[in-house]
Amino acid sequence: MTTARPVALLDLDGTLMDSASGIVASVRTAYAAVGLPAPDEATMRSFAGPPIAWSFTTHGVPVDLVDAAITGYGEHFGREGVWDTRVFDGVPEALVALREAGVLLVVATAKPLRWAEPICAETGLTPLLDHVVGAPDDESETKGEIIGRALAWVRGTVEDAGYRAVMLGDREHDVHGAAEHGLPCLGALWGYGGAEELLAAGAVEVLASPADVPGAVLARVTG
Repeated sequence: MTTARPVALLDLDGTLMDSASGIVASVRTAYAAVGLPAPDEATMRSFAGPPIAWSFTTHGVPVDLVDAAITGYGEHFGREGVWDTRVFDGVPEALVALREAGVLLVVATAKPLRWAEPICAETGLTPLLDHVVGAPDDESETKGEIIGRALAWVRGTVEDAGYRAVMLGDREHDVHGAAEHGLPCLGALWGYGGAEELLAAGAVEVLASPADVPGAVLARVTG
């Protein structure tokens, strides 16, 4: 009889790393590129995490200008914004504790993979992770689709052993995306969504700090 492998799917922006300042600068550049006034600072910070096309259409960019806004965002972010980030305090220690407990750690992020992989390497996260799944370059996938690809990788890795998985994220998109695959989602209160958003979306628990992550994850995926 095999034992199911414990798995944690991890959002990146707002969960493992604080990338808001670089994202805000790139969002401001994108609005200027399409001739629209940028939203307020709090709204621009909310772009961290969700698929970028959803964020632009939700915050006043007409459908016919979304592609141009995404292009403007991508050019600035790829040149400057991607590097303006830091890992949240306590995250490396939480990841180490989970790996030592045998948990498979897989990033599932709406950030394009072409940016997610190098920034994980630059910030020292790569050695602490088992795999990184990111959005395609055009950022056309939903969070649920990205999580689906992450789970496909997990299934191919664990094979007949099976798995028990939980998602950790800071926005409603993480909760909804996990629910599409029958997974519970833990909310990261140190990110950009907040308790009200996460609980309304259906998060099974909200965590105050990265120090709470190992215990909460292990309670869901072991035993």
